[in-house]
Amino acid sequence: MGLRGPKSRTGKSIVIGGAVLLVLIVGGVILLHHFWPFTEDAVKRELGEAASAKVSFRKFHDSYFPPGCVAEGAVFQRSASGTPFISIQRLTIRSNFFDLLHHHIALIRAEGAQVNWQKAENTADPPSRPTVVDRLVADDAVLEIPRKSADGPLRFVFHKFEVKNLKGPGQSSFAADLENPLPHGMLKISGHFGPWNNSAPKKTALDGTYDLDRADLSVFHSIGGLVSSRGRFSGTFENLDVQGKTSTPQLTVTSTHHGLPLEADFEAQINGATADVALSRVKAQFGKDELDLHGTIARDKSGKRVANFEIECKQGRIEDTFYPFIHSPKAALTGDVRFRMHVTIPPGKEKFDEKIGLTSTFDIANARFTHEKTQMNLSKVAEAPNQKQPDPLAPASLKGQVVLEQGIAHFSQLRIEDQDASADFHGTFGLVNERVDMHGDLKTAASLTKTTHGMKAIFAKVLEPFFKKRPHVTVVPVKIGGTYGHPQFGLDLSKKM
Repeated sequence: MGLRGPKSRTGKSIVIGGAVLLVLIVGGVILLHHFWPFTEDAVKRELGEAASAKVSFRKFHDSYFPPGCVAEGAVFQRSASGTPFISIQRLTIRSNFFDLLHHHIALIRAEGAQVNWQKAENTADPPSRPTVVDRLVADDAVLEIPRKSADGPLRFVFHKFEVKNLKGPGQSSFAADLENPLPHGMLKISGHFGPWNNSAPKKTALDGTYDLDRADLSVFHSIGGLVSSRGRFSGTFENLDVQGKTSTPQLTVTSTHHGLPLEADFEAQINGATADVALSRVKAQFGKDELDLHGTIARDKSGKRVANFEIECKQGRIEDTFYPFIHSPKAALTGDVRFRMHVTIPPGKEKFDEKIGLTSTFDIANARFTHEKTQMNLSKVAEAPNQKQPDPLAPASLKGQVVLEQGIAHFSQLRIEDQDASADFHGTFGLVNERVDMHGDLKTAASLTKTTHGMKAIFAKVLEPFFKKRPHVTVVPVKIGGTYGHPQFGLDLSKKM
């Protein structure tokens, strides 16, 4: 009969400890297998709840070292339609055992992701303890947003896309380099959002910076040019405040191929849910025109997106104001201009000068016609009774009110004053064909029958049969025809004299 010594007790303890450890390992394996988050069913369930969609994989395999999985041909389906909400060629999920204990995923990488924007039909309640994704990477992803247009959906191509701390405490950060479709150009954007508002996602806080480089405005058909813009934004997805600067070296009207540089500082509010834009302040320089602008770009009652702007120019040049809209190589009129106008730009592919609508009052000082013969004739009309030679450098002034509809400018009032003559006109001007049809009364300081110079002499010859018995008449009905570049002055024989 042997005695039990310390060695036997130690051996027994080792056996017991080993058995307990074995039980713990076996139990851990059983529990790990049961609660392992990277089984195919568990991953489908987790992704489906996060995206409010039904998820399927073409191929799937998981790994324990490191913990994670790889799914190929991942498809997220939100409805019975054939178009998936999300399709991913290869989806990689990686973590570590420490992060798993804290409901963290170290990395989700989506390769070849295609997102077709769809509204969720129903959303499940968020989990009491959501899984936090430390990094979500989706380079070379494509987002398509459907729209009612023959041009098809809006297509955003993300060359780089990364989100950090997704669904984590505090704010999440994001950064993206993408091709912006409307207008088409390279856009870099980065910032923060969150904490996520589960009850009202549109009210989640958002802030960051953006940089849009050389976006092509020709996508809007009526205008052309390359615009660059940079600035900051803050607020919520539903109501975002944006401050920035834009630069367009040459903003061109397509129908005339005429353009001028445009620089602007702006403040705007964007509704991320509706994409409506309110421009609260725009300070712009268009050529030599200094513009103050505010307005909206929003859907009207018919559901079409319409731009409405209030524009004031306290200091500008009329040749710059008109030049983009005329076909002539040189503006026919120069001068200092001030104006107020309301502008409406509806959607559509019609020519810009045919679809734009505006109402305006204007005041042009120091006006001169660039066509030498036209300026000489106007100077002759305005010369004083005792003036021997006309002064072609004498400026004129113009004031009036105009309404532009379907490419036709309707002048309800146009007053022209030049030295000792003045005229009040009404009529139309065509932006497309540049035809002038104006009628009014010319008032001069001397009788037309006594003048021997210029336009008044021409009027005198034409009116001589009518003025033999009225030699002192100084008010004559006149008309202006021809084109903007080559106006023709004449008598308005349709009026009684």
